[in-house]
Amino acid sequence: MSSSYFILLCSADSLRILRLISFFTLLLSSSNCSANVGSDVRKAPRQLSVDFYAKSCPQVDQLVASVTSAQFRESPVSAPATIRLFFHDCFVDGCDASILISTAPGSKELTERDADDNKDLAMEAFDSINKAKALVETKCPGVVSCADILAMAARDFVHLTGGPYYQVKKGRWDGKLSMASRVAPNIPHSNSTINDLIKIFSSKGLTIDDLVVLSGAHTIGFSHCKHFVDRLYDFKGSKQSDPTMDPRLLKALKLSCPKFGGNNDIVAPFDVTTPFSFDNAYYGNLVSKLGLLSSDQALASDSRTMPLVQALAKDKQKFIQAFAAAMDKMGSIASRNDAVKLLRHRLSAAGTGRTFKITAMRAMVQRVASASVEVEGRIVSSIGPGLLVLVGIHASDVDSDADFICRKVLNMRLFPNEKAGKPWDLSVMQKNLEVLLVSQFTLYGVLKGNKPDFHVAMPPEKARPFYDSVVEKFRKAYKPDLIKDGIFGAMMKLNLVNDGPVTMQLDSTKPSRDNSDDSEAS
Repeated sequence: MSSSYFILLCSADSLRILRLISFFTLLLSSSNCSANVGSDVRKAPRQLSVDFYAKSCPQVDQLVASVTSAQFRESPVSAPATIRLFFHDCFVDGCDASILISTAPGSKELTERDADDNKDLAMEAFDSINKAKALVETKCPGVVSCADILAMAARDFVHLTGGPYYQVKKGRWDGKLSMASRVAPNIPHSNSTINDLIKIFSSKGLTIDDLVVLSGAHTIGFSHCKHFVDRLYDFKGSKQSDPTMDPRLLKALKLSCPKFGGNNDIVAPFDVTTPFSFDNAYYGNLVSKLGLLSSDQALASDSRTMPLVQALAKDKQKFIQAFAAAMDKMGSIASRNDAVKLLRHRLSAAGTGRTFKITAMRAMVQRVASASVEVEGRIVSSIGPGLLVLVGIHASDVDSDADFICRKVLNMRLFPNEKAGKPWDLSVMQKNLEVLLVSQFTLYGVLKGNKPDFHVAMPPEKARPFYDSVVEKFRKAYKPDLIKDGIFGAMMKLNLVNDGPVTMQLDSTKPSRDNSDDSEAS
């Protein structure tokens, strides 16, 4: 199911929306930032600051605000559309505006913008950012990033709909890498469970409280029928309606969203009581079983999230303050483009006095109870029980090497079968567990005296796309949402609990050596 967890906007006209709102209420009350992806230019991370443009573009907040206020008057749906755009940008590899990049004509690699989960993104959101960027460029050419403009615009629209006005920290780089394949595993979906949501938010450095508070963005906006129709007719494959939905809401939704042959443009409000006001009614609706999406309603029944849902339902000011703080925190999610440090290696082994013929792709596989990847103090990916796989890419590796490693890792029988009493009987796929992939060129280290040398590893400019293809092979061969990965080329800290311990080394072919000894092999 396509993502609709963050604010989904309708493509229907305003009259249709107003009629739907009236119907629900009656029942319940009886320059372009979109340029094609370019070369991957890595830039050093910089500290975000409210005053980042104090000297270079001091009026930037006012410039963006003049555009957002006009856009809101002209097209109110721009508000939830832009907030949703900001969420989807930050959750996929950090807040770097990479979601705005258009797929290059003829390119086989789609950008985030064209991913299936982003097809419902409203054009009003993109228009808002492009208009703001164009205005800012007339006053401060080449100074303000699209990523910062998106963050400011989202803040403005929150405020224009009745929410808090908060200071936006600035200084984000615009990302040049944008891959559709990165979207699905990194954003919540309308049918996500609480466990799914907690894992995704945790991977971004966000807490359970942040999950509950940021979900409050659904106090405005709409969702298409396809994102909740299963709750109406076939909840969790039961052929029945979701028993947690208020019967009045169920009746209204069924009239608008038939099981078959419905209008794809029909939408329903996330907040059926005050859909155009940024307030805390969303939480009251959840308490009253009036949540639209399954993932929303689940917040009111899980013991980890229910207390805060109930508290926010009773205290609007608490929600307003918490939402501003959570948006600031989310807006600081590190971008891959900030975190990645390019690694330069030579393929020449000059001066070693030896020639090494290691021609294998290498994987170090560890069975873990849990594992996570930390970059610059933030957890960027994590798994529970499953496999942590360190991936080394040789300069001569080709697709067949990747195919071998993928097939072997997913089918290695490293897990016990408790029922059969066999200690080495089941694969990670049979156990339905997660896999965390982490690139590690040091698996090809050899010693030059006492100094490590990595000349046989594939150079980073070639290894990056190859590693991405490896991750994609794993996702296609298994379940995409169970395959996690680190950040290629970044300085990473791995935290793991090895289960056993169990560690296996896999090579796609057997390495050979000329004139070398075992002490110098990695």
